[in-house]
Amino acid sequence: MRGALLIAKKEFLELSKDRKTLFFAFVLPFLLYPAIFGMMAKMAKRDEAQNRNKASRVFLADPSGAITGMLQADPKRFELAPRPEGDLRQAVRDQKLDLALDVDAGAAEALRKHATFTIAATVDESERTSELALKRLKEALAGQEKTWIQARLEILGASPQLAEPLKLEVKNAADPILEMGKVMGRILPYLLMIMMYTGSMQHGIYATAGEKERHTLLSLMATRLPRNQIILGKLLYIFSMGVIAALLNLLSMGLSIPFMSGGSTNSMQAMAALANPMTLGLTFMIMVPLGLFFSNFILLMGIQARNTIEAGSAITPGIFLVVFLGIFTMSPGVDKMAFLSYVPVVNVCLALRKLFSQQFNQLEYLVAFAMTVGLAAIMTWVSTRILNREKALFKA
Repeated sequence: MRGALLIAKKEFLELSKDRKTLFFAFVLPFLLYPAIFGMMAKMAKRDEAQNRNKASRVFLADPSGAITGMLQADPKRFELAPRPEGDLRQAVRDQKLDLALDVDAGAAEALRKHATFTIAATVDESERTSELALKRLKEALAGQEKTWIQARLEILGASPQLAEPLKLEVKNAADPILEMGKVMGRILPYLLMIMMYTGSMQHGIYATAGEKERHTLLSLMATRLPRNQIILGKLLYIFSMGVIAALLNLLSMGLSIPFMSGGSTNSMQAMAALANPMTLGLTFMIMVPLGLFFSNFILLMGIQARNTIEAGSAITPGIFLVVFLGIFTMSPGVDKMAFLSYVPVVNVCLALRKLFSQQFNQLEYLVAFAMTVGLAAIMTWVSTRILNREKALFKA
């Protein structure tokens, strides 16, 4: 094993000479995430403030004036706009209007007769301003409907409480820790897999196909070190870079949480509660064999490639598989499919999802851990065996 450590040390020494790579690998994450999340949070707050303080532009076609007075009485939330030229639907899509309302011509008469009338609302639900206008309209109509119903009940001499037979009181059983845990449980496994794979990929290409291009692989093979020690040393280096990349990116994201939450005390307390030694330890323990599996694949593809371009072409498709699996495990209802606990890689994501959601299942975790360790061990054996062959190492 000493030879493998020497090879890994050699790779790290070569890395230390490249200042640009060191900057992008170890420094940039701590600058990038706070800047991005800080800018996103600032823009979101500014947009929310603008929408909150701005009246919704509404075109109202109300021949009988059934709700015109209601909207005119609330100028802070509604601004009645003239009808734009062309199609109303297109005007809403073009954001010339936030909302277009068409009230039945006989609405006022229907109110007098205690009958029902219809309001047709045209809205663009893909736009935040249009969605907000519809929400404001529903709130205004809810209050107005209550007033109309109470007036009708007074005419009939009935109790106003007939219009409100019950009040629903909602108590949230999920505390901030559980809510934050479920969010983290969905996205963290996905992020970890992406970070580990991409963190290993570039360094793996440099240490394998790049060594061939630099014509130093032959010199390395000419040393007294056993070939399997050289292969294991490169594997250790690739694996270490993947783990370091994942940890640094996650640490930077953790430091960026105050920017995302706007300094919310609840969010900070929830994150502190989630970051307990047991949760972090179990997460790290199951990600180690998964990272080793990724590293073996990168080593196997990279060292058989003739150059870095070929290595990149062989290794890059793995990112799409990792992304697909990560997105798949974020889908609702996936955690209820029992058979997925026996699907490699997917079971790791599901185990971590339940771990952070305070639904930790010891059996599922052990199955995922055992399968991943076995998969990594088999992959290590296969890659070492294949790469011991001259044909694999020196492919023309």
